[in-house]
Amino acid sequence: MYISKLNVEGYKNSKHLSTISLNQGLNILLGENGCGKTAIINSLRLVLRESELYQSFSEDDFYCSLDRKTKSTEVKVDIKFSNLDENEKLTFLTWCDIDFNAHLHLSISENQTRPGTYKRRYWSGRSMSSAFEEDTFDRIECIYLPPLRDAEAKLSSGRRSRLSMLIKKQYGDNSEKLVSCVRDFNSSITENKDDAYSEIDAVKKMINRKTMETLGNNLAQSVNLQFSETTFNKIIENIRMLFFPHSGETDISKFRDLATNSLGYNNLLYIATVFSELELIKDSDVFTVLLIEEPEAHLHPQLQVKFIKYLQELSLLLKNAQIIVSSHSSVLASSVNIDRIVHIADCNGYIEASTMSGKVFGDDLSAKYINRWMDVTKSTMLFSRGIILVEGISEALLMSRFGEIVLAEYNKTAIEKRKPLLANSLEEMGVSVININGINFKHFMKLFGNFNDSSGPCIPIFCAGITDRDPAIDCFPQKGKTPESANPVNEIIDSINENDFTRLFMSPLKTFEYELGMENTVTLASALRDIWPNKDGSVVKRLDGIIAKGSKCDSPVELVDDAKYIYEHIESSSIGKGVFAHTLSELIDSSFIVPHYIKNAVLWACGGVVDE
Repeated sequence: MYISKLNVEGYKNSKHLSTISLNQGLNILLGENGCGKTAIINSLRLVLRESELYQSFSEDDFYCSLDRKTKSTEVKVDIKFSNLDENEKLTFLTWCDIDFNAHLHLSISENQTRPGTYKRRYWSGRSMSSAFEEDTFDRIECIYLPPLRDAEAKLSSGRRSRLSMLIKKQYGDNSEKLVSCVRDFNSSITENKDDAYSEIDAVKKMINRKTMETLGNNLAQSVNLQFSETTFNKIIENIRMLFFPHSGETDISKFRDLATNSLGYNNLLYIATVFSELELIKDSDVFTVLLIEEPEAHLHPQLQVKFIKYLQELSLLLKNAQIIVSSHSSVLASSVNIDRIVHIADCNGYIEASTMSGKVFGDDLSAKYINRWMDVTKSTMLFSRGIILVEGISEALLMSRFGEIVLAEYNKTAIEKRKPLLANSLEEMGVSVININGINFKHFMKLFGNFNDSSGPCIPIFCAGITDRDPAIDCFPQKGKTPESANPVNEIIDSINENDFTRLFMSPLKTFEYELGMENTVTLASALRDIWPNKDGSVVKRLDGIIAKGSKCDSPVELVDDAKYIYEHIESSSIGKGVFAHTLSELIDSSFIVPHYIKNAVLWACGGVVDE
């Protein structure tokens, strides 16, 4: 079985009912800071009675608005278990509805008679009046791995040591042999067997003698010295983990204390200990939920990839376990199949969860394309507040500078009209510029909107695309002319733009570079001149002539000729678009004219507005 649905209300940032659908096996919760990933993890810990969180609920866990005027008085957490096998249907019978989906509910409210304490009420099934068997919780285990965990402390000896928990499970009911061995060893110490422990015996007698001398016979106490208490729990809780920095070492004298190990590897040792617990219960009838927050902490990218790959394998191996991971890592996001991802967003009072396993892309190519090309750079879109998809390196390099100009113009007008201001840059707005290296907008944009037979959940992030009109090669239109587009994306622009979060903006004339040249001829000519290799040739001479004219052209035809000349030489193999774009970015000032379609793409990504 597995948790298929989680409902949360009144908890943390969830004022209203938030519904999160989850996958069987592995789930990766992704989203920006503060979106609700931890709230989801902790609500599961609460309802499943995870030991560390269960008793630590506080007033701060109730939803409270930023202005503190609105506060919830009750937390409700409900989970639905689906796909129960025949044995589980019997075990969780009192929790099941007529379709044999199990339901568990938790309500937490303040105890009015004892302020500062809270009433917890559990019930199962469809109604509070349903029979509820506490013992059923024995068939569920919730294991939690916190973020920025102190792995050394978690593995150190002690009652709450993860290592001791693992060893206890390994021994089960077969602990007597270990207890007997330790008891015999202790006896040999206390009895100084064969005079092998004379020094310890001497110290013991010395302490007892001094106690007698100090307090006398009536008040003195007796001491004994031994290796350990001989109960099973005390023995296990005193076992320590040591390490050696390479695998395969057998010489115990070379092993070292965990305090000398790196944070990253101690985290991995801790996680390996938890995974070993899961291995022990894989054939049991206990349903296990493994909750992991930010496993990337202290792990470099290669270890992150190996870790998430192992989690995927583990989720397939452990049929009675569900793994739920929250992460900020674009490395992890790019290393899993898209259908394992659950995107989380804060939507002003509730948590919006887009479970991508429910996404129907309309064709197999889109799903395959996204899984193949969702690399570390492109996966950053899943953590953004806005996205601008661009065709190539030139747009990617220049968009940040264009964003500053567009946002400055917008804010100037907003001040005059007393409208809310935007931030001063794309970075401050949380907008990512993603180079998709082509025109495959139809694949990526299906993550954020439905078109071309796609359906299912959409990630609620404003996504803008910038694409070229790409008319005939020899077509160089004047301003105000709109030539016929040869770009195949043109066929789906209308359906893309019907969605709430997606807009595709096409250049009105030709291409990105041509549009810039028509609006900013002198600046582009200056950038091209700076990097042109032959300073004494005809190209630089022509560019000097364009620069000398300034912004004045005798006719629209002359402007087209100048923009065409610049465009054709930007395309030259002598320089390359990337080098040109980098040079141009250094020459752009506040007087630079950002073409209208690019301006609208920036504004859309920054909050779903456009300049009509």
